[in-house]
Amino acid sequence: MTNTATRVLRASTTAIALAAALAACQSRTPSAEAPPSETSPTVTSPPSATSAPPPTTRSAPKVQRTEPTRPDPCDGIGRSSGYGPTQMGPHTTDEIYLVRVDRGPCVDRVTFRVNGTAGFGGHVEYVARAQEARSGDPIEMRGGAILEIVVFAPDFGHAGGGHQPGRTPWRAGQEVATVPSGWSALREVAYAGPNDGSETVFAIGVRERLPFTLTWRAGDGYSEVSLEIAHRKPARKANCACGRGDSNPYVLSDTRT
Repeated sequence: MTNTATRVLRASTTAIALAAALAACQSRTPSAEAPPSETSPTVTSPPSATSAPPPTTRSAPKVQRTEPTRPDPCDGIGRSSGYGPTQMGPHTTDEIYLVRVDRGPCVDRVTFRVNGTAGFGGHVEYVARAQEARSGDPIEMRGGAILEIVVFAPDFGHAGGGHQPGRTPWRAGQEVATVPSGWSALREVAYAGPNDGSETVFAIGVRERLPFTLTWRAGDGYSEVSLEIAHRKPARKANCACGRGDSNPYVLSDTRT
């Protein structure tokens, strides 16, 4: 019995030892590694291209447009006379019965009308002072300059034609046409008397020495001479002695309305 027990004990001990060794071996066996997790590859975006600045464009310099200079219609009014003495036309025996004033866009006008259609004229020039035709006595006038016009026709009071027998004759120094205030050129029109039996003198007060012209025209049963005085002086030209009694180089155009 002892030998049998010994054998059994030894077998048991050997089995226990074998089991322990087997357990030890299993504990030393590495555990199965988990497969690496699949991760999405990191996609690196290429560096964004910096947009280039727009090309600098230089604007063309602004050209200032200037309107073409339009000729001033008042820069050349009248006909061919200017500041110097002017004479035109023959004499007539038809009497002056009307003196009137009017104005155009660029001129003030004094008109001397006779009772008839005969052609006639006159002589006009700037003078130092206004005076009576026969006596030479001074006549006070408004204005900075004086034009004297000798009309080549008698006035109604000295003609003897009897055109207006009940009318009072003009007297020297009398204002024979009323000039409205504020006119550009004209200031006063006065009767200076008869020069002789065929001529009549008038004094014209103007603002200053301005260009003038003398014209004649015929109407229905009458004719008339007009003295047109520019509202202002034209632009001065080089080497021009205008306004000092010299002949005027400006050629003036008619502005009759």
